[in-house]
Amino acid sequence: MRDLFGREHVRRYQETDGVEGHRWREGSSVLLLTTTGRKSGNESTTPLIYEVDGDDVVVVASKGGAPRDPGCTGT
Repeated sequence: MRDLFGREHVRRYQETDGVEGHRWREGSSVLLLTTTGRKSGNESTTPLIYEVDGDDVVVVASKGGAPRDPGCTGT
């Protein structure tokens, strides 16, 4: 299976109940985080890598090493 990214990753994950998309590159586990915009009220779902460390869940938010923060959409 080819690498999944962004909206395609979310779509495939949801359509297959995580069968496709939960395990990602090099065995990373992926969760889907859905948030609601404070002003817009629009929902947004983002795939995020996570790992379990004892009793803790560690969630990684990144943009694959891009120079801008994950939430940045403008210039």
